[in-house]
Amino acid sequence: MKDIIYKRRSIRSFLEIPVEEDKTDLLFEAARWAPSAMNAQPWIYVYARKGETLHAGIAETLTPGNRVWAAKAPLLIVSLAKTHFDNGSPNGTAGHDTGMANHAIALQATALGLQAHMMSGFDHEALEKLLGFPPDVKAVVVMAVGYPGIADSLPDPFRERETAPRKRKAVGEFVFNLPNT
Repeated sequence: MKDIIYKRRSIRSFLEIPVEEDKTDLLFEAARWAPSAMNAQPWIYVYARKGETLHAGIAETLTPGNRVWAAKAPLLIVSLAKTHFDNGSPNGTAGHDTGMANHAIALQATALGLQAHMMSGFDHEALEKLLGFPPDVKAVVVMAVGYPGIADSLPDPFRERETAPRKRKAVGEFVFNLPNT
């Protein structure tokens, strides 16, 4: 699993090869098994393939910087979270739980030779209106998914970002063992 975690990237360049239906199914199967509070599984996914009207509609809701490259991705997935449990009470962990399912999709994508780039840069209101879900369903991220492409095909500054070494904080910067007081 460690190798898959290290290989996962948020790429911006995708090949123009469609993501096969069986691989798409495996992405959502991975999400299905993500943990969630009270096993509520508050996530909802809507996806569209390049060339479909919905794909273009989703791409139009992206910020201009994301639209430049993400509109070319062969698969766009919208991740949404139901903000209330089925009994009507608020689900305070819906976003977190949906994030867990999103990460499962990203890792499964990497295992299949794909990559998934999650974006928060989109017009939430426009996307939610486009998809027509009730007010208690909120968009979390849009994912661009596909086979890794060639970084040189990207305009600057994306080409530079694509080829830059990955940077991560050292574990000691975010992990603490606090003594008993």
